[in-house]
Order: sequence, then C-alpha cells, then structure tokens
Amino acid sequence: MTTTQTMSCPAPAMITTEPIECPVQPDKEHVTQSINQADVQETIEQSKLVPIPAPPHRSYFGLLGHSPDLDPTLPVSSYWKFMDKYAPIYQLDLGMTHPRVFVGSRELVNEMADDSTYTKFTHRLHKEMRPVFGDGLFSAESTDKAWWKAHRLLVPAFGPIGLSKMFDDIPRDEYRQDLSAQLVLKWDRFGPEHEIECIEDMARLTFDTIGLCAFGYRFNEFYSKEPHPFMKQLKESIVESGKRSNRPELLNQFYYRDEQHRQENIANMRDLCTKIIRDRDEHPKPDAKDLLNVMLNGVDRETGEKLGFENVIYQIPTLLGGGYETTGATLCFIYYFLCNNPDKLRKAQQEVDEIVGDKVLTYDMLRNLKYLDACMKESLRLQHPVSLLTRFAIKDTVLGGKYFIKKGQMVSGIWRHFHRDQKVWGDDADEFRPERMLDVNFKELPPNSWKPFGDGLRACIGRGFAEQEILINVAMTLQKFDVEQVNPDYRLQLTGQMGIKPVDFKIRVHRRPDRSLMVGIPGGGAPQKQDKEPARQKQPQTQQQQQDHEVRKPVSVFFGGNMGTSESLVQALSRSAPTSGLDLVDVRDLDTATRDKTLPTDKPLVIIIPSYEGRPPDNAKKFVAWIEQVASKGEKLPAGTRFTVFGVGNSDWTHTFHKVPRLVDETLEKIGAERIMDAGFANVKRDLIGPWEAWSEQLCMTLSGTTMKTNTERIGMDVHIEKNNLNTLPQALGGEQMAAGVVVENRELADTSVGAAKRHVEIRLPAGAEYRSGDYLVVQGRNPDETVSRAMKRFGLSAEDVMRVPASTKDFIPAQPMAIEHFLRSSVELNQPITSRQLGTLATHAPEGSPERTQLETMRTDAEYQSLLDKRYSILDVLEEVPRLTFPFGVYIDLLPPLAPRLYSISSSPLHPSSSSSPSHQPILSLTFDLLSAPAKSGHGTFHGVTSSHLAALRPGDPLACLIRSTKLPFRLPANPLTPVIMLAAGSGIAPFRAFCQERASILGPAGERSVLGPAVLYFGCRHPDRDFLYREEFTQWERQGVVRVVGCFSKPTGEGEGRRVPDALWEDREWLTRLICSEGAHVYVCGSAARLGRSVVDVLRRVGREVKGYGEREAEEWLEGLKAEGRFVSDVY
Repeated sequence: MTTTQTMSCPAPAMITTEPIECPVQPDKEHVTQSINQADVQETIEQSKLVPIPAPPHRSYFGLLGHSPDLDPTLPVSSYWKFMDKYAPIYQLDLGMTHPRVFVGSRELVNEMADDSTYTKFTHRLHKEMRPVFGDGLFSAESTDKAWWKAHRLLVPAFGPIGLSKMFDDIPRDEYRQDLSAQLVLKWDRFGPEHEIECIEDMARLTFDTIGLCAFGYRFNEFYSKEPHPFMKQLKESIVESGKRSNRPELLNQFYYRDEQHRQENIANMRDLCTKIIRDRDEHPKPDAKDLLNVMLNGVDRETGEKLGFENVIYQIPTLLGGGYETTGATLCFIYYFLCNNPDKLRKAQQEVDEIVGDKVLTYDMLRNLKYLDACMKESLRLQHPVSLLTRFAIKDTVLGGKYFIKKGQMVSGIWRHFHRDQKVWGDDADEFRPERMLDVNFKELPPNSWKPFGDGLRACIGRGFAEQEILINVAMTLQKFDVEQVNPDYRLQLTGQMGIKPVDFKIRVHRRPDRSLMVGIPGGGAPQKQDKEPARQKQPQTQQQQQDHEVRKPVSVFFGGNMGTSESLVQALSRSAPTSGLDLVDVRDLDTATRDKTLPTDKPLVIIIPSYEGRPPDNAKKFVAWIEQVASKGEKLPAGTRFTVFGVGNSDWTHTFHKVPRLVDETLEKIGAERIMDAGFANVKRDLIGPWEAWSEQLCMTLSGTTMKTNTERIGMDVHIEKNNLNTLPQALGGEQMAAGVVVENRELADTSVGAAKRHVEIRLPAGAEYRSGDYLVVQGRNPDETVSRAMKRFGLSAEDVMRVPASTKDFIPAQPMAIEHFLRSSVELNQPITSRQLGTLATHAPEGSPERTQLETMRTDAEYQSLLDKRYSILDVLEEVPRLTFPFGVYIDLLPPLAPRLYSISSSPLHPSSSSSPSHQPILSLTFDLLSAPAKSGHGTFHGVTSSHLAALRPGDPLACLIRSTKLPFRLPANPLTPVIMLAAGSGIAPFRAFCQERASILGPAGERSVLGPAVLYFGCRHPDRDFLYREEFTQWERQGVVRVVGCFSKPTGEGEGRRVPDALWEDREWLTRLICSEGAHVYVCGSAARLGRSVVDVLRRVGREVKGYGEREAEEWLEGLKAEGRFVSDVY
C-alpha cells in the first residue's frame, strides 16, 4: 500500500484524548506532580538491559534532535518508516526531557496498558488546544473538577441505552439515520456517473450527524454548496493549534496573523454555541434524548452540580471536533477496502439484504449486522484514522524485559504496526479479512491486540456513537446501491490534519435494479405490516375465584435462613400456590420442624435453604446435623417421605456455592426420601427471582398435576383508577409488624470524594422495643421519587389518581382507595431485575410480527437476557425501551413483588449512655450506612438505594417505620469480657464493631479498670485516613482508654507508602493473631463485603493454618471449620 502525504500535524481525535500528535512536549510540572503518586519501585537488573535503538541525526549535527528529520507534511509517515527499520522499538530526540519511545508490537503495547506503570497526561498539544476547547473533555486535566463532572454525565449518554434513545426517540421523526438518508438521496439524485469525493461527503455527514443527535442543531451540510462556516472555523482552529504545539514557543509570537485568525474563528464558534444553548433555554425540549439536554439539565451525582453555561459552550466544539473527522475518515477506509475486495463487499451486501431487506433500518437490525460490524473493525485495524497511542511512565521501569524506561518518559504505540503484528494476526496481517473480527475469533484475540478507541479513563467515550453512525451509513448505502471505485488502479493515499484521511479517493454508486427511489428512507420505505385490529387487552379473572370451591392439596414448607431471603420465597409461594389448588398448611423453620426427628409422610415437603460460606443457616443447623447423623448410621426415613429442595447461594463463595442445598438434596435421597422433582438453585449475586419463578411454577404443576399455558392468562388484576384527591393513610408495611420510631439525628460521616457517601442516623425506638449489640434494625424504605415519576409517566398517571383492587388476593395490593403515587412509592419493588418469565409476559402483549414483539423476544435469548441481568434492568426499564408497547397497568403491578424491608446492623450499644438519653426513656440506636447513588447500569436515570436514600432524606422529628430483629448468628461479644476479640471491617461494616466498642467502654466504666477487659483489636479498611475513617475521634479515644487497638488499613493513602487492605494487615500480624486465637481463645468477627473482605479474610486464615500452624490443605480447612462450629469465627457479610 503506497502513501503520499500532503498535510502537516497529526493530532488526536478529541474524544479519544490519545495524542497522535507530531512531537510535543508534555507539561513537565504536571507530569512530575502526577508521577510522584507512583511510589512502588520495581527492581531493575541492569545487566539485562539493552539500549533502545535510535536513528542517526541527519540535520544540523543533531543540535535540534530528530525534529528536522521528520516529514513536515505528515510526521507519522516518518514514524512508520523508522518502525519498519527498527521494529519493535526505537526512540527519537524531540526536545523533551527524555527521548520519546515508539513501539510497534502487541506485546509491548500490552505492557504499556498496565495502569500501575503507565498513565496518560495532557501536554503541550492540549495546552494549545485550550483556547478552542477550554475545559472540555479533551483539553481539561483529568484532575479538574469540570472534567470529572462532564465525564460522569456524558458517559451514560453514550452508552447502549442512550444510543438507542437517540436512534428512535428524536421528536418529529428526526431519526438517527435522517442524515444518512439525505446523503443517499443526494447520491441517487446525482446519478450513477457522478464522482463522489468520499472524504468531503463523509465529513459533512458526520459533522451534521453530531450536530443533530447531540445538540438538536442542523448544520444542513447537504443543502449548501460550501461547508458550514462553523466546520471551517473549527478545522482551521484545530490545525493552527497543532502547528503552534510543534513550533518552539519563541517562534509562535512571529505568527501573530495566524493567531489573530484563530482567535476570530474561536469567537465566531463561541457565538454559535451560545446561540444553540440559549435557543434550548428559551424553547426547552424536555423529551429530547440528546446530549444538550444532558449537559444543560443533568446534575452530577458526586457534586450535585450542573456543568454550567461556560463549560457547555466548550463541550460543543469538543464533541464535534472529536468525532467528525475520524469517523468520516473511517467510513472512507471501509468503502476503500470493500471496493478493493469484491467478495467481501458481496457478503456485506448480502447480510444487509437478509436483515434489512427493503425496510427502514431499525436499532434491532443494526445489532444483527455482524459481518458489517466485522468489516468496520477490520478497516480500523488496517488503517486507523489516528496514528499514536501514547502514555507516560509513572516510575522507572523495564519494557519488554530489556528496555529501560525512565519515570516521566513518553511511550507511543504505533497503531499501523501493532494492529498488523503477525504474531497476533498471522502472515496475512496486511490483508483485509473481516472474518477474523467475527465474534468467536474476536473474543480469542490476546489482550490489547485491537484497541482503536484508546484505553483507560480517557478512552473514546463516543465509541458506540461512532460505530452506530458508521453502520447506519454503510447499511443504507449497500441496501440501495452497488458501489465501485472510480479509478480501479487507485491505491490509498493519505493526508493528515487532526488525524489521517484519504486523498482523491472517489466512488460511484448505482441504484440496484430492484430498489425504488425511497426504499429504506424513513417515511418512504416499504410499508410495515400492521394488525388490522389492535391487540385486545383484557383483565383476566383470578384463578383464585375459580378454584374457591375446589379442595386444595396440602403441602409442607420447611425453610432456613439468616437474612430473610428464604422467608420471602415462602411468602411468594403462599401467594402463587392457591392458584394451582395447593394449600401451604405447615410452614416452619427447619430446626423447629425436626424436633420430633421425623418428616411428614402425609403430604409433600418443600425445603428452601441457603448456604452461608458452605455452612447451614442458624435455624437449619440441627436439621442438617440430624439428616447427616441418620445417613452415617445407615438408617432410613419412613416410607412416603417425599421432598424437593430449592437452594439459595452467592457465587462470590466459589468453593462452597450451593454446598448446603446440594448436601440436603443428596442426603435426603440417600436416607430413603423420594425426590418429587429436581432441586432448583438461584444465585443472589445475579438473579434470585428468575430461577425461583421457573422452579416454583414447575413445582406447582408437579404437585397439582396441572399444566399452565401462557403467563398472561394468569397475570393481571382489575384495577379501578379514580380521578380524585383522597387523603389516604398508609397501610401496614410488607406484612411486618412495624411501629414508628423517630429520627433524632442525621449527619454525614464521609462525602463522595473517595467513594460512596457514609451517613449516621440516630433513631428513638417505638415504645417497648429493646435491642442488643449485634442486632439489626429492619427498615421499610421508599422508592425514589425519580423512579416513581418514571412509572407514573409510562402509564399516563397523575399524582391525584387513586387506585383500588377489590379482588386482589395479595395483601400488599390495596382493596380500598389508595393514592397510586403512594402505592408505587411504598408498596412494591420497582427496581427488581426483570425475570425471563416477566419478559415473556411483556412480549405476549405485543402483536405478532410487530417490532415490539421481536425486540422483547430477542431480550429473552440467553445472551441478551444475561446482559439485562448484568445491567440490572427492571420491568420499568424494559417498558421504557419499548415505548410503543401497550401494557396494562394492572398486569404491571401484578408482576411486581412487595417492597421488602432492609436490614441494617445497629452501630450502637444499649449500655452506652447515649442510648438512654431520650426524655421518653425509649432507647436510641444508631445506624451507619452507605448512601447508594450512581448512574443506573441500565442507562435509565440514576440508581438510588431504596432504603439508604430514604434514610438519608429524613430529618430530626421524622417518623420511621422499623422494628428490631435479633441476630441469628453468634454475632455477640463473648460472655466473658476477658476473652480476646478480633474485629475485621471495611467501610460501613464498622457498624456492629462501634456497638461492641461502646459496650466494652461501658464495661470498663469511668474508672478505666483495664483488668476487666481482655485484648481487642479492630482492623478497619477504608480508602483514606482523613476522608472516610468513620468515627475516628471515638476510636482514638477508646484506644487511649484501652478499649480497643485500632489498625487502620487505607487503600488510597496520601504521601509515601503503598496502600494496604485488611487481609494484608492480618498477614503482617499473623504470629500474634495465631497466639490470640489458638492459645487465648479469641473470637473473630467479620463485617463487610462477602466478595472482597469476607472471602479474602477466609483465604488469609487458611494460609495461617498452612504456613503458621503447619497444617496441610485439608487440616487448615478443618481448623477453620472448627472455629466456625465453636462460634469463634463469625462473619456477617453482604
């Protein structure tokens, strides 16, 4: 492939923030300030080092370094030539503190991607771009508050959900493909002999597309002969900024006329940006799903602030400059490679014909264009529109095992070379072969083989937008036209401005014989089939009413559990079983049910049991021990014992996942019980409700001997909605016998600077309520206003509307009038992940063959449904994804489970004076919790914790529905205060240990008789010693008094020293801790995340058993299990 270059300074695509610049000097002060954070040094063996090759200097005796040796029109072409000669690495003297290093292999780029060794900094190019882009995403420092605010607001908007909204929801049928439709019509109008200057039309297309989809502004590039003035001004400003970054600063003062012209362009662009913003302010478009609404109205979740007028002005040219040239060039390269590979062009066109046909392109079709997507990826591999992937070393290090890289040194990966590394791509690496980019092959690529959108925090946030824009244009073009290169002998020639683009690449298009003028054009394509009549929506009668006269079959349900999950499943079964003619006549916890050492033989038995770190719950320990004892003696259960098991577990505990349910299932069969049906299992980490619904439905069919046809025949209720303004009183919450406590204090313990906010709330308990250290407070939360408003809007309801469901058999559904808004806020779970069965219910309400039916059925496929679970899509999220689906409100609320109360560990002791300071003499307790608030993974709004956000909003004097629940774990201080105590916590997991320390301080008394207390140590993990060390002053005082020794473990400390976590500190103190545990009988308590703290602490203790105690693998496990069985190792993890 030959190249001729005709332009000057390659520079980065704005959104990628990856410098593809000609030689630039980093901001040395910033580099030094940032790299000082890297305090972990690696050992470097000097004997293994070899020098990095460097070309000889050819000009001015090397006094100016290698700068004069670079091609002045396109420096990247010189980089390519040097890499061809010196591969895989070389360095150039470009006037920086250290020579700039260039690498061209996948292996070396993979090392560059290590964030512990390399990072990204802004440098002189960014500095010169600041007059153009201000504190927009490209030119602002990553440490700037403005950069973080914009990043947090815009990243979700560029996610899959945001993109699908842009595609389908722009008002007045201004579909995402509107601009591509204009281009296709223009090409058709000019006829088959017209020579299309590819880069000119593609640049106009991409510029106009960003303007319309991001800001709702039409530049109308296809309705004028010349490009819009803004496009010209932006291009000239970027080019001049790039030139300024390449000149010595001393010389820039002599280019005052060029600078004056740049400033004039900047002023003119600013005027138009101001007009765009003011037009939106004066004529709001609340339903527009564009970026301008996000930037003007979005509130940053961390700071609670908006971007501000000035910042939005700078984001507009940033987003335009970052996308239009690189995307336009990529489109040209795709057409070039397709035209030069006719067999690939035919395959791509065939795929478009099969999926799109003569219809208007939809978002669902776009996702199925797999081969076209592979063509795009392969084009980006062979010819990237940018040139360099650049990072800086944050410490002295060694690259490739032998090349020394200094701290602060710039290292650049050359896309053209590492994207063609034959070790990865094979001997045909220079050939256009899209098949290598299809799903199966693409997933098998080594890490960092293909990375055209940069990497890390400042990677291209507009990737999804650009990919969608590219696929839309190519699909619509191939749908309508046959495409050919004007000059069959043309070979790619390149030029560079902000990036790399083709020169003199021209194509022709011929409308295909079977394609009409308006085929594929929104509003003018082939008509979509419509049902003659809308689907009938009916509210079915409940089967409960139909079966009241039938005799129901009795069923026993035995359950175990510490956290209420199993009980909630029992409640769900009690509501669904009667519809199948079943009656749960005997519901008990497993230990209570097995006091008589027998199981029922006159009715089937359903067992619901979880596994906690491989151990049974506290109310099932006796049951498990009993059946194991029966099995060990070779005894059998009485004939007629019939059972089935449903197991609950958390996949974070890899080695013990579902261990107890499987043990119960296998042991009961071994001792003679008859298995009614296979056991079911659910993973609370991913999806509890989906597997439970499928299993419980099969259970009901098996026990009743009936079959169930379609879900919709059983789902739905007759909801009476009244337009009124009734003042309704709240009902009892979730069946729990709660009473009203009163908030006494509510304060912030830690802000969001290093993680989720932490809060402290004090509550005066209802009359008669008492508690002990280690207990929980059960709190009924409230769905956030934002979520409730979304649900109201989806069903066209208002705040004054009242509902009642006279025939409901569900106790949480109101039979008497209740305000709908209050019902949605306080009675049902709105954010529960959707189940596959619920998706099926939604699908059956869409007409056969409709786009909505297809979309919902696609969501039910394994891969798509797993993606929905990963992103925690709720029913409401899906309904918003399918806005044209007619779905009855009665069916919606029938699908929703009741709003479950949440458990919080109490962070105070009733023995402490602060607990009894209430004038009413009712105990006061405290809660310590994370305030959960973050962009929803689904892309729909913000996720707010149902209960944490409710608690955070309460003010002193506000009532709170709550009750005390005693712990079922031995999570109490030892009865003997002289027994040593080891406490391990992270974050808000410190709550029960604050209670323990208050209790120990009360035992110690004001006299401070330390002899009455045994040793206690708290290992507390947080991020920063000054920002989220909760209750630091209290613990410092207790440490002085001898109540507890505190070991702070800070993962992100300031100053010198590497961060450490609780397991690290445990291992450092292993000898002392082993003596406390083994010789002095210490009790160990853990509270925090199961996935992080809980699992890592267990791993450390196993290691202690092996390396300190000298046990083998099996003996170490038995030692740990023995501690658990004695109640001396207790974890309360979540």
